[in-house]
Amino acid sequence: MSAVPVKTVLITGGNAGIGKDVARQLALRPEMARIYLACRNRDRASEAKAELEAKTGRNIFEIVLMDVADPGSVRAALAGIGGSLDALVMNAGGIGGKTPLELTADRVTTVFASNLLGHVVLLESLLGEDRLGGVAVLAGSEAARGVRYMLMKRPSFVSNSVDELATVIDGTYFTDHKRDIGLAYGQVKYIGALWMAYLARQHPGRRFITVSPGNTTGTEAPNNFILPLRLAAKYVVPLVGITHKLEVGAKRLVDGVTDPTLSSGVFYGSPNNKVTGPLVDQTDIFPDLANPFFQDHANEAIHRFIT
Repeated sequence: MSAVPVKTVLITGGNAGIGKDVARQLALRPEMARIYLACRNRDRASEAKAELEAKTGRNIFEIVLMDVADPGSVRAALAGIGGSLDALVMNAGGIGGKTPLELTADRVTTVFASNLLGHVVLLESLLGEDRLGGVAVLAGSEAARGVRYMLMKRPSFVSNSVDELATVIDGTYFTDHKRDIGLAYGQVKYIGALWMAYLARQHPGRRFITVSPGNTTGTEAPNNFILPLRLAAKYVVPLVGITHKLEVGAKRLVDGVTDPTLSSGVFYGSPNNKVTGPLVDQTDIFPDLANPFFQDHANEAIHRFIT
C-alpha cells in the first residue's frame, strides 16, 4: 500500500528531541506543505525552526505557542491556526518535570497534564470543528504495559472503573499506594492509549494511533529523573544496547502518520519486555488495551477534569 498523503501537520513539542526530528523527517517528504511546531518557548522554537530550515532546505515551518499542560493555552493557540490539519502528532509529554505528582490548577497531576490533558482538548477541539482531515498520533510508552527488566510495573487496577481511573488523574491513587513515579507515568500512558482507542471507535473515518517511540537517545526525557536514574539513562543504558537512535524513535511516530498498514485504535510499541525493535500491536501483550469498556471508562474519567 502507498503512503498516506500528508500536506499539513501540527507537532506538539516540535522544538526538541523526538518532536523536532519528526518535523525534519516529515519535511523531507515533497508532499508536505506546512509543519506547525507547537512549543512553549518562542526563543527555543525559533532556534529549532532555523535549524530545521537549514537541514531540510525548506521554508514550511510555522511556530505555534502552546503549553499542552494548560487547556487555556491550547484553545488560544488553536484559535490562531487557520484552516484544517491533515495530521496531528501529540508528542509533548515526559515524566512531568521535577514534581510529577503535584496538582495543577485543573486538579490533575503534572504528569497527566503534560502528557494528556491539553492533547485531549486539542484533538477533540479539532474533531468538533471538523478540522482534522486524516490521522492523529499520540506518543505512547512501553511503560503502559510494563517492562520487567527495566522495573516498569504493569498498570494494574481492581476494576478499571471510571472512579478508579480518575484516581490516577488526580493523584489520589497514591494515597493508598506507595508513590512510584514510573508507575504513575505508565498509568497515564495506559489511559492515553485507551482514550485513543475510544476515539477510533467513535470516528471510523479517521485514524487514531498510539505509537511508542521506544527507548530513544538524544532526548531531554532523562533530565528530570533523579540523579542515579538520569546517569543510567544517559550513559549506562546506551552501552548495553537497550536503546536506539533519535531518528529511529522519531521514525516510529512518522510511520504512525504515513503508514496505512497501521490500524486505527491500536497501540504500537516494542515486542514484549523490550523497549526497542519492530513495532507490534500492544494488545497482544496486554489485552486490557482492547477492552471497549475500559476505553469508555478512560474517556469518561478524563472528561471529569475538562470544562
